Amino acid sequence: MEYRVVLVESAPETVLRVPREIRPNPYLLGEDVAEGMRELTRIAQRAGLTASGAPTITFTHELPADESIAVDFGVPVEPAPNLGPSYGAQVVVMPGTLVARTCHHGSYRDLGAAYLALQDWMREAGYRPIGPPTEAYLIGPDEVTDPRRLLTEIRLPVARAPTIAVHLASPFDDVVERTRKALRQQGLSVIAEIDIRAMLRENIGEHIENYVMLSVCDPRSVHQALLADRHAGLQPYGVVVRSVDTGTLVEATDPEAQARPTTHPTHHPVAASARRLLAAALDDLLDTNRDAARTDRSPHHRR
Repeated sequence: MEYRVVLVESAPETVLRVPREIRPNPYLLGEDVAEGMRELTRIAQRAGLTASGAPTITFTHELPADESIAVDFGVPVEPAPNLGPSYGAQVVVMPGTLVARTCHHGSYRDLGAAYLALQDWMREAGYRPIGPPTEAYLIGPDEVTDPRRLLTEIRLPVARAPTIAVHLASPFDDVVERTRKALRQQGLSVIAEIDIRAMLRENIGEHIENYVMLSVCDPRSVHQALLADRHAGLQPYGVVVRSVDTGTLVEATDPEAQARPTTHPTHHPVAASARRLLAAALDDLLDTNRDAARTDRSPHHRR
């Protein structure tokens, strides 16, 4: 199934919220969701509240798969006073926030693919999660019996990541060399390189994964910034190349995020220019990685 991820600014809303537990077993999840929805409906009717949207589950935290998971069932309602303790529920006002969302058609057993799609989108678009996910049951188990007709929207609060990152399924040493080359091709200078793994091993005897940190600057931007503010030279940009379970990750400081607290007018255009160069260098890494993969798969190369 193909997932389309959309970034939206959610509006503030008033939500009837009921804490419950659900079983992580996908064969039992539909039963737990349906019962939670029925309880929401009973409480809303008893309190005289009018639902104004689809019921939801927000995952307050995760537990091992063999245990129950604490969640908050909820449904948007027309504004009303808080409920008394006897209801076992609350009416809360949820603030608006930036949300990445996607829809899953079908059984809850396959919901994991939608979460993976959200993770891939965040990695490629440069966002990070800042809150727990919420599942909105646009068509839930209380409405249909055929799981193929279920429609679930997954909403994840996000913010711009402080880094720009790409993942490559290539050996670490190869990626380090290609990263240096990609940075140079964009006119960026590597002014320092530290093998963090070797430094920790030699100085304190600790062992971590392959981890190299590059300190990078754009000489033209540095000159422009220094003409206006001599303190600007204190902020080179960091690029980290490190091994991960699935290959090698290259992460670069987002210069715009780094410059955001600064009020000096010259820093922001310089940071925007540096971000474009770093992003272009990382895009080049992805392009060369795709070219190498195509070469490896070509019949001529296999012969």
